[in-house]
Amino acid sequence: MKHHLMVGTWTPPGRIYTVAFDDEALTLDLVKKTDIPEAEPISWMTFSYEPNTGIHGMVFDPTETYLYSADLQANKIWTHRKDATTGELTLVDCIDAPSPDDHPRWVEMHPSGKYLYVLMEAGLPPRNKYRGDVTFTTRSGEYLFATTRSNHFDVTGYITAFKLGPNGNIERQLFIHPTSTSGGHSNAVSPCDFSDEWLALCDDQLGFVEIYRFRDENLARVARVDIPEKGFGMNAIWYD
Repeated sequence: MKHHLMVGTWTPPGRIYTVAFDDEALTLDLVKKTDIPEAEPISWMTFSYEPNTGIHGMVFDPTETYLYSADLQANKIWTHRKDATTGELTLVDCIDAPSPDDHPRWVEMHPSGKYLYVLMEAGLPPRNKYRGDVTFTTRSGEYLFATTRSNHFDVTGYITAFKLGPNGNIERQLFIHPTSTSGGHSNAVSPCDFSDEWLALCDDQLGFVEIYRFRDENLARVARVDIPEKGFGMNAIWYD
């Protein structure tokens, strides 16, 4: 069966790339390029935090009542409440990251709503060698994946996975594997939304998307498509 993904660029002029993954033939092919108008911003923020804020990752709780935000620049995690009728957001609270050098980059919520995972960009030893990128649970909520990027093109980034308990507590780390490259600005992992078996990984050092198979708690690369174009590729989303 073929599954489709969209991958965006992080530099203007922006584009959205559509790729198709065949889970039987284990092939990955570029299907379409869609230009974003040059005057269109690559990202938006429609409500305020603090003057020194730099939000990278956001996630709602399962009821879409609370929005959690990772503030890379101000080194905080924010909580807002969404009005179910108007959609307007009201500040609930914010907390500082555990260390002044952490710089939260990404947040993910367990499907149970009981655990929020925060990935720090800079709080990784050795200092200034790696940067955290993204973290996501699989569809079942039984596993959590996270990636780091290297600050040097001749050093690989890494992908890791954790086994989670029924409520989302981390039980154990399963593995930590090097990625194909440093990852550049990306190295972003995107589990599919229809099973725990397939994950996409984007790279912008060379410009490619890879598909991984996750089976029996082991991870293997099975497909890749190279798209060496400016700003490609940041994050992938799976869609039907």
